[in-house]
Amino acid sequence: MASYSDPETSDETLARAAQQGEVRALETLLDRHQSKVLRVLGFLGVPAQDCEDVAQEVFVRVFRHLKGFRTGQSFGAWIYRVTVNAAHDYRTRKGRRAAGETDWQDGLEAAPDERPGPAESARERELREALGQALDTLTERERSVFVLRELEGLETAEVARSLGISAITVRRHLFRARRRLRTILADLEKKNHLPVERIVPDGSSHG
Repeated sequence: MASYSDPETSDETLARAAQQGEVRALETLLDRHQSKVLRVLGFLGVPAQDCEDVAQEVFVRVFRHLKGFRTGQSFGAWIYRVTVNAAHDYRTRKGRRAAGETDWQDGLEAAPDERPGPAESARERELREALGQALDTLTERERSVFVLRELEGLETAEVARSLGISAITVRRHLFRARRRLRTILADLEKKNHLPVERIVPDGSSHG
């Protein structure tokens, strides 16, 4: 097979090797997904100062439960699910944070970005902060669905596999999340002409 460091080696191949005790294969997997795990934790409300610790918890869970990873599964979807669960457990332990203390922008700043330039940074920062507070009004499931579908760019079927729910349930939660976020952000969009549609699409082009 290809070497573990070869970028062409699939996650699933590495996972199978790791199941057989190949430590380098597991290390490669974790290296590949570290930035994604940290980004999603930020999106899901884990404050910046705790993201590294919760990410380590994710990797410990991956190691402990790796034998349960089945051939034919998507490793990416599997680690998303572990990450979402770890974020949920963190928030349960710590309780919901006060509205003015959110670190959602850490995750948003790590996401792929098409900002036109430095002149837009203040407006984009205002949008990120407003979106962070709005996201905190969603249910855990709505937030997870929105983050994976709209901010991470997964297809509906991938979100369903990651969360262990049906595609219909994904669409229902996504519809509710979009509607709530757009309602909350509507005034901001009107007053400041901020591009809310770029981060909270109306869903007419995809589902």
